[in-house]
Amino acid sequence: MKHFNNLLAAAALSALALPATAQEIIKVGAFVAEQSTGVAKVIKPWMEAVATETNDVKMMPFWGGTLGKNPFKQFELVQNGVADVTWVLPGYTAGQFPEMGVFELPFLFRTAEEASVVGWKLHEMGLLTGFDGVHLVGFFAAEPNALFMKKKIASLDDIANMKVRSVGSIHASWLESLGAAPQTLSSAEMNEGLNRGTVDGAIQGWTGMKTFKSLPLVDQAYVVPAGAIPFLLLMNEGKWNSLSADAQTAIMSHGGAKMAQMGGDAYTDVGESIRKDVVAEGRIEVVTPDQATIEKYAGKAKTVHDAWIAATPNGQAVYDTAVKLLVEMRGAS
Repeated sequence: MKHFNNLLAAAALSALALPATAQEIIKVGAFVAEQSTGVAKVIKPWMEAVATETNDVKMMPFWGGTLGKNPFKQFELVQNGVADVTWVLPGYTAGQFPEMGVFELPFLFRTAEEASVVGWKLHEMGLLTGFDGVHLVGFFAAEPNALFMKKKIASLDDIANMKVRSVGSIHASWLESLGAAPQTLSSAEMNEGLNRGTVDGAIQGWTGMKTFKSLPLVDQAYVVPAGAIPFLLLMNEGKWNSLSADAQTAIMSHGGAKMAQMGGDAYTDVGESIRKDVVAEGRIEVVTPDQATIEKYAGKAKTVHDAWIAATPNGQAVYDTAVKLLVEMRGAS
């Protein structure tokens, strides 16, 4: 009897030592550093918020490319389950997300909030494709790009025959329409080109220029809304399906529309802060064309918009819906 009681006591102690529920480990990766805007201001706050709502998951961070450094391979990492969640730039994943090109169209989106909120709404409407083997946790975008030049320009006409870094095919088409020679380069390759003088300028956002330490390599910022760079926070579909309903609810209650707004706000705030610092320093010339000039080049860019619509399945519906959502947002504000 004494032996039996000892067994019961040991079993009770073992039960107390075990967690109430087994936690699902989620590996969250990004190819950029922890201090980057997207990680520090969007992804980490999302992880922390989810942790306060459910004990069913434990998120483990892998920043700075620990799970894979190549920015062009991030979709493969999450699709194949090397990362459970990762930050993907659609522009680096050629052909996978055809409708995402709408965000790169110059002179369409004015702010990070516009691009972020419209992006999530287009997804909710089923107008964005390419999510094979993954679940979209969140959509957000950086502040609209500008032209950061090693060689200064007085107008966009001056970039004719210059080599300018582009992020994706839409940026490349716009540069070609202006007579420039687009160079599809990662941020690291862009820095190398600017440093060596093999690239005359680059399409990039303020936050990207700061994150990748590119500002010391340029002498001018020519500020026109040269398209926005959309970001996707993707989860491996198998991992998503393995989670409890409670975990899925917690993940998406802080993803989706909430992450779109949070991401848009974060990039706007950080971008404005960086721009103010650059102006205060005074080394880089910051040129902001007047509204008439903006409208002039927006009109010229219409051919790039039309070409994207014609080349994209369902492109007209995506474009028209995006414009409609933008009109609604601007009217509300």
